[in-house]
Amino acid sequence: MPAERDNLNKIRSLLKFHPRGLTISDISQRLKMNRNSVAKYLEILEISGCVEMRQMGAAKVFYLSQRIPLAAILGFTKEGIVVINEEGRINQVNDRFCQMFDLNQQEILSASITVLPQNLLRVLTSPRLLDSPDEKAEQTRILKMEQYDWTQYYKVRILNTIFDTGEHGQTVIIEDITLEKEMEERLRINEARYRGIVEDQLEMICRYTPQGMITFANDAFCKSLRISPDEVIGRSVVAYLPTESVSRLQTGMQVCTPGSPVWDLEIEVTIPGEDPHWQHWIYRGIFDENDVILEFQGVGRDITERKRSEIELLIKSWAIESSVIPIGLSTLEGIVTYVNPAFLQVWGYNHISDVIGLPIEHFAHGNVDSLRTIFEIRQIVAREGCYSGEVTGVRRSGGKINLLITASVVADTAGTPLCLIGYFNDISSQVRMNREVQMKETAISHSYEGIAIICPDGRISYSNPSFIRIFQRLPECDLYGKQIDLIYSSYPQLEGKREDITNSLGKKGSWTSIISDITEDGKTSIIQIHLSSSKDTRGNHLCTIFSALDITEQRMIEESLSMMYHHLEEAIEHVGDPTFILDNHRRVVAWNNAMAALSGYNRDEMIGTAGYRDACKRFEPGIPLLADLVDLPVRDLIRNYPSVSRFGTGLFTEAFLPSLRNGKGAVIWAKASPILNTSGRTIGVIQTMKDMTNWKRMIEHGITREIS
Repeated sequence: MPAERDNLNKIRSLLKFHPRGLTISDISQRLKMNRNSVAKYLEILEISGCVEMRQMGAAKVFYLSQRIPLAAILGFTKEGIVVINEEGRINQVNDRFCQMFDLNQQEILSASITVLPQNLLRVLTSPRLLDSPDEKAEQTRILKMEQYDWTQYYKVRILNTIFDTGEHGQTVIIEDITLEKEMEERLRINEARYRGIVEDQLEMICRYTPQGMITFANDAFCKSLRISPDEVIGRSVVAYLPTESVSRLQTGMQVCTPGSPVWDLEIEVTIPGEDPHWQHWIYRGIFDENDVILEFQGVGRDITERKRSEIELLIKSWAIESSVIPIGLSTLEGIVTYVNPAFLQVWGYNHISDVIGLPIEHFAHGNVDSLRTIFEIRQIVAREGCYSGEVTGVRRSGGKINLLITASVVADTAGTPLCLIGYFNDISSQVRMNREVQMKETAISHSYEGIAIICPDGRISYSNPSFIRIFQRLPECDLYGKQIDLIYSSYPQLEGKREDITNSLGKKGSWTSIISDITEDGKTSIIQIHLSSSKDTRGNHLCTIFSALDITEQRMIEESLSMMYHHLEEAIEHVGDPTFILDNHRRVVAWNNAMAALSGYNRDEMIGTAGYRDACKRFEPGIPLLADLVDLPVRDLIRNYPSVSRFGTGLFTEAFLPSLRNGKGAVIWAKASPILNTSGRTIGVIQTMKDMTNWKRMIEHGITREIS
């Protein structure tokens, strides 16, 4: 062994003086050594790294290698390094190795390798390594070290080494690959997860070339197109897309760049035999290191139901927006989130921004009663989930408004409350109309005049109590739903005029007549009847109004008055003084000859007219028309007509009228008194005028004679 070490040193020394190198023959000749031995020694030096060989033609030239001593680089490597001689002792070790296994460098130098961790020792003493000490190839093992709750992985490379002395040994290089192993494990797990996600997830995934040929598709993609996974590979991705969707997809592919590799599309997909489907896809371009597009990957999901829901929601939103019924939405806390234009109009606002974010209580507009109503409605909705009823509100301007409110809680399919919704129907005009109808109906029902409403089919839809009272011959008190024939058949005078009634209603729209009847107690009943046809704005027949008035008493009064006026007229004809009589309507019912002579208007011109004022104008203003002053209050009479005196119920005045007696003048005395019937009711006025000129002169002459 020492002789071999000496021969190795001689060869190294010779090569120092021949830096360009020597062949095996050159070394053998100069050292006087056997050529085969020189070749063996050069091989040992080459393995140990002391000599390097270069092939120059057919010859092999050996020269000393330029190397850095192992001890010089042990401290600069991140790997742990330990050098072991053939006796199994540690020749060299670096700090990194000691740090890896928590060892003291000074204690383990020259020590047996048994001081090394057992796991590492088992690797170094494996039979395979020991059986091949001269093998050049390095041996690599993965070392797993477990301690406490953590695990470390090391990559162990074992190099068979020949030292400068010619001894054999091993250089062990240990690299900590725990992080790498963990990353590999994570990558393996992630790949498995990704594979599972890609294959099992509901989203559709496919990859295709820039030419549109599919290179990968998961099960969800294949199921969506109703094809098998084997059929999809190699097919064009645009095969199932309408022209418009293909154009949009190609546009996205064209604008895809490394700086902006992602875009999304909502496309329509055509499946034979089925309705169109809508899908939402997110596409990504995959580029190489030279920014050249390799392929595209798309992840999509079916949004057909969402599209249909969006369309339905759009329709419903438009319906709400354009609805004439005011609609408002609020949070469960009562904050307004949406109102439609009809809502703004009914409350007197101009824009939706004026009300969004306001509390519901704001719409009381400071009115205490409205605020109380809002609180009560909210309590009912919170307790029962809904409310419906009529309330009185206050507009923004302060005006009152009648509303029919329906408020309820909006919940999702699981019953979770989401918001509040309210419908506000403005019924102000309806309330006013109902009140008017109610007042009119009350007035009609209490009217002395009998009224019935006849439908176009001849049915009686309404009759007031007076109608039943007037038509005593009717066999039933409840006429609702009965035919008008019942009234005609009960009164022969109407039955006989049925054709006349029909013709008159058709031509003139009305018919009027008076019928008489004998009641059960033998008294005469006189009924004034009026029928009128009512039509709508388009001229369509709505109904027929049948009105009746019992004028029996009126007729009796008129006959009595007529008789009384007749007697009065006869009486005043025998009165020498100008006299006339007026009825309650201020029509002349008597005008004697003396009045005709005084006024210049004869009886036939005046009877039944109100022309007495024209006839008496020649006496005014000296003698006011007392017949028009009978009902004047005393205060007004004294203030406006100081020359008129009241005595009892009559009025008196006296005046000189220069236009009478052919311009000679005359003193006229006038009196007017109301005419009362036996019950004390005024039924007319009588006025008398008397020429007092001669009487006045006689009195004046008599007084003059007495004085003389």
